[in-house]
Amino acid sequence: MRAPLMIALVIGCTFALDPTASAQSKPRRSAQPPYYYAPPASNQKDLAVCEERAQNADPAGRYAGYPCWAREIFSRTPR
Repeated sequence: MRAPLMIALVIGCTFALDPTASAQSKPRRSAQPPYYYAPPASNQKDLAVCEERAQNADPAGRYAGYPCWAREIFSRTPR
């Protein structure tokens, strides 16, 4: 009685530990990098207008390291 029970247990365990099932569940690496690259602005005319306004608002270039919209706003604040 013990021998047939052990054989059934061994056969059941081998089907439960099927290597193809575990190989399919592994996540695959995607071709996309984990970060997102923002493409340049599509409307270059708006960007040029923003840069021109920032240059006019801050001619000394005190806020040159900031984006154009921030340079324009920072130069308006009282000094």
